[in-house]
Amino acid sequence: MLDASAGLEGTSTATFAPARIREKWARGLPALRNEAIAIPAGLKEMLHPVCTALAECGAGESALHIRHAIAARDIDADSLLSVSLARNQKAIRTSALHMGFSPDLVWLIGELGSAPLAYHLSSTVQGPASIDAGPTIDAGPTNHDLWDRGYCPFCGSWPTFIEAHDDAHILRCSYCALAWSLQSHRCVYCGNAGEDFCAAAPDVNEPQRRVELCGQCSGYTKVIDVREPTPFPLLAIADLATVNLDHGAMNRGYRRPELFDLDTIAPRTSTC
Repeated sequence: MLDASAGLEGTSTATFAPARIREKWARGLPALRNEAIAIPAGLKEMLHPVCTALAECGAGESALHIRHAIAARDIDADSLLSVSLARNQKAIRTSALHMGFSPDLVWLIGELGSAPLAYHLSSTVQGPASIDAGPTIDAGPTNHDLWDRGYCPFCGSWPTFIEAHDDAHILRCSYCALAWSLQSHRCVYCGNAGEDFCAAAPDVNEPQRRVELCGQCSGYTKVIDVREPTPFPLLAIADLATVNLDHGAMNRGYRRPELFDLDTIAPRTSTC
């Protein structure tokens, strides 16, 4: 993924007008919603090693079958990456089931393959981003007034976790690595800020790693104290490194919800 991300440096794949972003944000739509993005040829070549790595790390024959389907063009690489970039989980699940593949595995392969492009695109909204920090979207001086939602203002994904440092709580997108914050301390999923929304540290010896639990929607979000922002694509590794927090929350009936259904705000203009 680092190699794929480096290969995108200096390339121009899309232009996002600040006025258009602000208009979308006012409606609750991420900047990437319904944008036609060309998939770079080099990114499609990444799907083969992704499938191989997953096969070697536990996915086994299922990942190899998907790799063969991509090589035989039974699964179109361009379409898989485009639909993943558009965060159209429904389309990927439907196609995967129709072809007899694991929907979750096809989604994961598409997400790993397209994430470098999502990071590159979110970085170009405000200019080149340093590898030492995630991009922070900036569409003008009123950006915080326009976006105060728990899902990512660029792609619409939920945060993988919240980074706490310097008295700030920064949400980090699980897909494009974007960093943003909320105006108030509340549940990122439903907005609950009542007494049944609380933070807990499962291990008293590790208070720097904790979870925020919501009694209304049963959602949870991990909070990690950091000295500096986690770079892309290492957020996924940091997510795995705190999997004990996930187990603790899920064992108590909490969960991470599905992607926010943006169709309730504005239907898709295409299958992507």
